[in-house]
Amino acid sequence: MLVLINTQFSRAQQTITLDETVYVHSNATSFVTGETLLYKVYCLKSSDKTPSNISKIAYVEIVDNNHKSVFKTKIALENGVGQGDYFIPTTVKTGNYKLVGYTNWMLNKPISELFQLDINIINPYKTDEKTNAEKVLTSSTKSNASENLKNDNITLNLNKKSFTNRELVDLKIQSSNADFKNGNYSLSVRKLDNIPSSDKISAVGFASNPSYPIALDTQKQDQKLVLPELRGEIIAGTISAKNGTDKIANISVGLSIPGKSFAFKVVKTDMYGNFIFNVGQTYYTSNIILQIIDEKASGYNLVVNNSPEIDYSKLSFEKNTSLSYTFKESLLERSVSSQVENAYFYKKVDNIEKAPTTDAFYYPLAKEYVLDDYTRFKTLKETITEVVVEIYSKQKDNNLYLHVTDPNVFPQLPESALVLVDGEYLENVNDLALYSMKNVYKVELIIGRYYIGPRSFNGLISFTTFNKDFKNTQTGSFIAKPTVLRPQPKKIYNKVKYESGSDNDRIPDFRNQLLWNPNAQLNSDADTSFYTSDLSGTFEIRLEGFTKNGIPVSVTENIEVQNTAVN
Repeated sequence: MLVLINTQFSRAQQTITLDETVYVHSNATSFVTGETLLYKVYCLKSSDKTPSNISKIAYVEIVDNNHKSVFKTKIALENGVGQGDYFIPTTVKTGNYKLVGYTNWMLNKPISELFQLDINIINPYKTDEKTNAEKVLTSSTKSNASENLKNDNITLNLNKKSFTNRELVDLKIQSSNADFKNGNYSLSVRKLDNIPSSDKISAVGFASNPSYPIALDTQKQDQKLVLPELRGEIIAGTISAKNGTDKIANISVGLSIPGKSFAFKVVKTDMYGNFIFNVGQTYYTSNIILQIIDEKASGYNLVVNNSPEIDYSKLSFEKNTSLSYTFKESLLERSVSSQVENAYFYKKVDNIEKAPTTDAFYYPLAKEYVLDDYTRFKTLKETITEVVVEIYSKQKDNNLYLHVTDPNVFPQLPESALVLVDGEYLENVNDLALYSMKNVYKVELIIGRYYIGPRSFNGLISFTTFNKDFKNTQTGSFIAKPTVLRPQPKKIYNKVKYESGSDNDRIPDFRNQLLWNPNAQLNSDADTSFYTSDLSGTFEIRLEGFTKNGIPVSVTENIEVQNTAVN
């Protein structure tokens, strides 16, 4: 999210050093629709290319030659690295594109400082795209040839250089230099053809281009900074009073991210009605609710800030020329390969890396009622009367509120409890009163004053459902359910194996991409060996990355795959 900080709040510090840049290693620079763009993001210091510990979120966009973004994703960074992919649909038009990588903190730099990579996309499935395809295919003067990149400290050891179809390639990435063993690396093995493509940007080439820290002067009257996502992703917005006179400062705003592992946070607005949430843990759910927590909440409007608007008008794209007939056969082969692979995708699907399950923020303070351990009741009223007896309800202005009895206080305090359903905050529980308690797995509660952020509640009550199907129908200008770009889940990319009894033996294998490993380890063959496919030709093995000390690493090696039938 775009968050601007007015410099009047930071007069004590005159300058802030912006020492951050991004490098993106992609598996290729030319694609046909139906193929997948795979990439790894390296967030580095501009000064020495060591991992940056500032931003915890990076962004990757694909921009067309009309300077419009056609794809954008958010990448959660761990130790300065992250990964993602983009399946290129048939709705994407043939053309020249830019892959752009950046962090929010980098948006304080000129656009020329953002990572930029030229890529070509061909859509062979639309007849009206023929002319564009002819132009794009020769928009680059460089064919899809392999660079000969070497590093004296790292070797790509192969059992041999020539292979047949569906044969195991025993690859070991080795180094005896301790400085190189613990770096961050990504490994790609992809078929080369004569379709022209843009130059790949190697890690060594990226590091050789000058990029320096920038000093931001916070004393400038008109200086506004885009805040770095230092503690995790930022979700921010503004509230305003409908009557224009009610106070907008120190108003509580709650953020709910429901789910199996949920988040609930409360912050207060500043003197201008602005609020900022820093979400440290990565949550992949798109269900996000923000609402004002105040007795006069209906008298306010809540607006969530839009994503950063980047001016891409200054991006320059390659010029188109005419098509040479020699590329058409390669394009046909790529198109057929992608169609065959997509037809059998269900057999080669990638796995989503399981997100770690975390305890609720109130653990282990809460008392727990697992409702299956008691006589089941259908309604909320019956359940709190017969089972969770510490809870009682009150009606006010046609709204129902829940309270927790505190035996140490008499009379009971008038404030209601903090009520959550799968992590979603409920101001009133009218919908919960109509919800079947047979769908609720457990109820947890805390007795006494409970503080979360700057706000206190008279106890806490948390309902956990079996199916996460509870629907809160409460609406209003003080509630927002925005479409916030979510981090892309990490994947464990499928590796086709041909071992004894393998299910893949009867399935066509038209993989151009034999291996993509965004977390390649040196001196270990666990995830670096792979099998060839049914395609023959030259395949490039490419290792990119950086050591912990900021030394760039770019190593390539070619192998040949011969058609089994020929042999």
